[in-house]
Amino acid sequence: MSSADSSDDHDGLVQRVINCIDCGGRAHLLTTWPADDPPIPGDILSYRCEDCRDRWDLEIPDPSDSRGDLPYFP
Repeated sequence: MSSADSSDDHDGLVQRVINCIDCGGRAHLLTTWPADDPPIPGDILSYRCEDCRDRWDLEIPDPSDSRGDLPYFP
């Protein structure tokens, strides 16, 4: 999984657009949050693909996790 768009938010934890896991299209962030409660590791982000319309719910990983199985987030 890689980023389809270089825009990110909140110290690189959230990408506004990602590559769809199924079709490779552009999946856009659906999740919003208030300015005084930013996303943190463990939160769930929802994305919808503009091509196949699949929805993806992904957990923001903990950057200090050393298991080596982190998803696409830097």
